[in-house]
Amino acid sequence: MINIRACSALLVLLGFGAASSVDVCTTWMVAPSSCPEFTGATIKGKEDRSSAEILSGINFAGSVSFEWKASNATIALPNATRFTLSLSGDVAPPKGGDVKIAEAAESADIPVMFTSSGGYKTAIFIITDSTGACPTVQHTFKDARTEALPYVFDKGVVLIPFIIVFIIVPLTQNVFFGLGFAAWLCRTIIARDPWIGFLDLFGRALNEEIKGWLGEIMIFMFLLGGVVGGCVRSGGIQGLGEMASAYIKDSFLAMLVAYFLGWAVFCDDYANTVIVGSVVRAVTDKMHLSREKLSFIVDCTSSPIAGLMPLSTWIAYELTLIRDASASIGYTHETEYILFIASIGKRFYAWFMLFFVFWNCALCVDWGPMYVAEKRARAASDGSGVVNTGDKSIQDWEEDQPIRMKKNIPARWLNAFIPFVCFIGTFLPFLFYAGVQKVTMPVATCEPGCYGDNEITWESPTKDILANANNFAALRWAAGVTLIVQIVLYAVQYDKTRGSRMKGCLLSPAETIEAQLNGSKLYLEGIVALLLAFTYATALRDLGIATFFADALGETLTPTTLPTVTFILCSLFALSTGTSWGTMGVFFPIAFVLAQTVTKEPINSDAFTSELETTLAAVLGGSIWGDHCSPVSDTTILSAMSSQVPLWDHAKTQLPYAFFAGVVSILLGYLPAGAGAPGPLMIIIGFFLIPVFHVGLSKIPNFGGPIEVYCPEVGECIGEGPWGAMNSIKRSFKKSSNSQEAAP
Repeated sequence: MINIRACSALLVLLGFGAASSVDVCTTWMVAPSSCPEFTGATIKGKEDRSSAEILSGINFAGSVSFEWKASNATIALPNATRFTLSLSGDVAPPKGGDVKIAEAAESADIPVMFTSSGGYKTAIFIITDSTGACPTVQHTFKDARTEALPYVFDKGVVLIPFIIVFIIVPLTQNVFFGLGFAAWLCRTIIARDPWIGFLDLFGRALNEEIKGWLGEIMIFMFLLGGVVGGCVRSGGIQGLGEMASAYIKDSFLAMLVAYFLGWAVFCDDYANTVIVGSVVRAVTDKMHLSREKLSFIVDCTSSPIAGLMPLSTWIAYELTLIRDASASIGYTHETEYILFIASIGKRFYAWFMLFFVFWNCALCVDWGPMYVAEKRARAASDGSGVVNTGDKSIQDWEEDQPIRMKKNIPARWLNAFIPFVCFIGTFLPFLFYAGVQKVTMPVATCEPGCYGDNEITWESPTKDILANANNFAALRWAAGVTLIVQIVLYAVQYDKTRGSRMKGCLLSPAETIEAQLNGSKLYLEGIVALLLAFTYATALRDLGIATFFADALGETLTPTTLPTVTFILCSLFALSTGTSWGTMGVFFPIAFVLAQTVTKEPINSDAFTSELETTLAAVLGGSIWGDHCSPVSDTTILSAMSSQVPLWDHAKTQLPYAFFAGVVSILLGYLPAGAGAPGPLMIIIGFFLIPVFHVGLSKIPNFGGPIEVYCPEVGECIGEGPWGAMNSIKRSFKKSSNSQEAAP
């Protein structure tokens, strides 16, 4: 028998998000009958991905590469249908089928799925001959270090800290304990030691979060709290509420003002959240609107609007993710900006949530926990029901607040209006300034539509300037200017009857600074909640929850179900981690690879482009949906802070509404769009069906119903539900007509 040395086979297994390399060297012997034979193999591998060292049974995409050579000549395997390569163990074809070896092939690149088990792999290769002329050959590649396999957890362990938050927080009604405990549990699992997990959490993890962009958010929130504190202490907030009540006559109009103001501040979700909540709260309190409803309106308009707008601080991040994900699958048919614009008509959750908030305000009906909160707010004739004070009276609750209006001074609305206008008016110019001043390092290549690769000047397009801007710097600059304006504004309002020298000021500079410091305390609890939420989210990501979700549902995908599954996966991740941006960063690469895997269309074609638009819209929509449902979300916390409502009260009242909008998005959006339905048509249908579903749920006894429209001018309600809204509109038109007739 003449033996011919065949080849070396290279097995490259790429673990998600990390570098993995496994060198498989084998020698084939080909007998005169052209029958292949294994003579030996070794495996050397190192798995650097942290979650692969923690969890077992997680599948990662990879490939098997083979080359056949005999000296300098190529060995041609006889027939493509004759020899079949089967893989098992930790390596298997993605669809679970066998691989046909092509005739006269010099090499083969076979996609496989690799099951990680702490970084140690076993692969079983079986070659069979369909004619039976050659015997079946089997060889097992086994890592010699398998006996030293470290202790790993079942992959389902990632669900424990995820679920425990949603058990502890409702039971204790304390977000801080729930987040802190879950973060410690994640670190304990990763470290495999509760004491090391404790040391890691308090010795490193919290500090690392503050070093990042959370630190920028915290500084801004302290500054904004100072602005609010000055407005409260000077009597501006109380005066603004009294002035606004002359124009905004009832709770129905107050809700609409909050909703449309959310549309007006479209450029940034954080700015939207804190500005709208802080400005409108004095008005909604006057109208006996619950702060839970205000925080819901604020929260559920901020991210959807910022995500939809092609001119916002979101666009740079989204375009970068789309560009990188497109490059990873070799997609070049359209630029990332074209994909972004085209996906707007398929972002069903953002549109449907905005529609739902509008109809909720317009119809004046509620259900679930929000119905209870709104009934409580209307029931108290003195307005004390706008916030849940627990066992305390409203007087005791107000006494506990860190800042109150100074006694014996006039309540002038301009003392709040001017600072808020200053903040809003300087934010946008500062945002453009930040976009021009920010220095970005150029990248090696730049396809049309990418941003941050070239120098940005004042002559650059608006979208490029905004895409390059540091929105946190702009927010801090605007807050800093406003704090200085407040010191001057309150000092120049001098009345000698109040005393001599500084005592005659409405607020002396020292009093204003003290009020600003006390105002920062308004946001202290929210800042601590943000810190714990970010720490918990990072720990959960390190534990590998994204891979778990993708692995759990990835095998069931078709082009029709891909958008829906992607939407659900992203919402689960955002729900668990509380970050829409983090969810986008994790799932954009995964979603694009899944789209490439399940599609039946050529990658660079119009048909695949349409599928890709729906998929990326599902990533963006699911990120916001989970963010709205999560009690640990940054915008959830900021909305509660700006509306001055307990975080748990905001989370529990918003969750059913966000869940409703998400389910409608699946049924009327992502499922039909996955089947080929036009996105804009489904959005129009949703606009008209959402109020039908909403009113239907409010008809359930003891679950929902119409809400009274309160008018402080008459000191009572002017109607309830849609009839109350109609009465509000009639009163407004009547007063407008009377004013015109009275005018000379």
